[in-house]
Amino acid sequence: MAAPSNIVRRGRIFHFRRAVPADLRDRLKRRELVRSLGACGPKDARLRADELYWLSEQLFETARANPMLTQDQLALLAQSFYNHVLERERTVRASGMYLTEDGRAARARYWGDVAQQTKKSLGGNMLDHGITTAQMTARMVGLTWSDLDEAERHQCKEVVHRAGIDLAEALKARYEGDFEFEPKSKLLRQALVEVPPTASPPHQMQSGAQAEPLFSTVYPGYIEDQIRRGDWRQQTGNQAHATYRLFEQICGNKPVNQYTRADAAQFRTTAERMPSDYGKAASYKNFTPEDIIRAYEKLPDERKQPLLTQKTIKRHFSALSAMWSEAIATGKATENIFSGFRFAAVKRAVDEREQWSGTELKALFGSPVWSGCLSAGRRSQPGQQIIRDDKFWIPLITLFSGMRLEEICQLRTDDIREENGTPFFDINDRPPRQLKNKNAVRKVPIHSELIRMGFLTYIKTLGKGSQPVFPALKPGGADDKLGHGFTKWFTRYRQDIGVYRKNLDFHSLRHTATTLMHQADVSTLVIDHLTGHSTPGETARYTKGSSLQQLAAAIEAIKSGLALAHLYNDC
Repeated sequence: MAAPSNIVRRGRIFHFRRAVPADLRDRLKRRELVRSLGACGPKDARLRADELYWLSEQLFETARANPMLTQDQLALLAQSFYNHVLERERTVRASGMYLTEDGRAARARYWGDVAQQTKKSLGGNMLDHGITTAQMTARMVGLTWSDLDEAERHQCKEVVHRAGIDLAEALKARYEGDFEFEPKSKLLRQALVEVPPTASPPHQMQSGAQAEPLFSTVYPGYIEDQIRRGDWRQQTGNQAHATYRLFEQICGNKPVNQYTRADAAQFRTTAERMPSDYGKAASYKNFTPEDIIRAYEKLPDERKQPLLTQKTIKRHFSALSAMWSEAIATGKATENIFSGFRFAAVKRAVDEREQWSGTELKALFGSPVWSGCLSAGRRSQPGQQIIRDDKFWIPLITLFSGMRLEEICQLRTDDIREENGTPFFDINDRPPRQLKNKNAVRKVPIHSELIRMGFLTYIKTLGKGSQPVFPALKPGGADDKLGHGFTKWFTRYRQDIGVYRKNLDFHSLRHTATTLMHQADVSTLVIDHLTGHSTPGETARYTKGSSLQQLAAAIEAIKSGLALAHLYNDC
């Protein structure tokens, strides 16, 4: 059967025209193929058109059989992802994080689990949970995700999974002391061949040293620098990463100096219309910000989550403004496009959390952990056991000292000291301890109630040397904080015993302690010295510290109103 000629005549000139199949239009970037057949007769035009028809058929078959990302492009994807994360982890290690014996072991286990899970996902072709990583890696090498078809996107997701297995195993090996790990993936071992300037594949990566780096390639390095310098913790870096990613999704991926104040305004306007669960709800997965807004607006009112708060948007602007300030300092931008924006008043820090009422304190400390539980695994059920471990002591210490959770969790036995007959917590920043700021270094006397309940006796049972006061706590979360798991447990426990309400959490116990001292007429300056806060004003400037006796008197002013005598018997 003869092929159709697909001939169109315009005046004396014949043309070949053929529609591109719908499934190939995105890949070939055109809807039809058009070619002049020249000024010839109908017979010659038909012969030439038939030849072009079969050539176009071969083009379509080749396009369907061979995705357009080359082996070299895939290798660049794999190597960029592998080296980027390896360098990021090297920076984190250089900061000293995770390098305690427990921290290294936990980190090695974590990366081992990542390797196993990634193998399962790759083997089962379950690649969608890696789409965010694939999109980020594609941007790193100059690929635009929206320009890739489904087959090419699948290639990207598969590549990061293949590289991710070797990456996780390499990081596991490093935390176990082996820095000689060699990747198995052929993509990671492949030597890259530079694409000649004359070749211009549809998805050619950006080349040319003169080109300004794109925002997506700049911000990961800025985040790493902030963490390396100690200006940010990992959790802050994670929040900033989410901010920068959202900004890129809303305003596009351009060099930093090409964004304008109009982009900043667009980011704010769009963010103010987004629901607070946009990054967590499964229904918004892989949606663009505009898609999320449209989907949210279609929901019935009873299913709508609150929109992003002004506090959250202000935090986004703060992270962006910090990066632009750095860009100005390094000559990469001339204006901070995020300065000058005003936001609705947010709650004062003192109003962000509630204080525990007397009734709630009695309900909490009259619950099974302190009155008797069924077992270590069933703390919320009444029983005969009072287990004096981290779950027992940490809430009590905070209530009777106002110390921060992580300060308590990272205590070691040599931090429990005595001076002139006054026992105290020595809050210091000796490694591996990490404090919130320089004001956090201080002495906090141990309340007599804790002593009567046997805290000092408990310390003696832990042995000599520098031992963790709460050895069961393990690092967790973005910053490997020892309090990560405890916070989750404390929330679940309060829900189980019915002592739970919004804005009332563990940190509220710290607020309660400071309030009780204030109500006992302890001076603000002394309270700040105890809790590790800076005090504004000239008086604070010239007052360098409170005596241990002053601090002890202030601590003893914390009168909880709780009946805890039944806990004295085991001193």
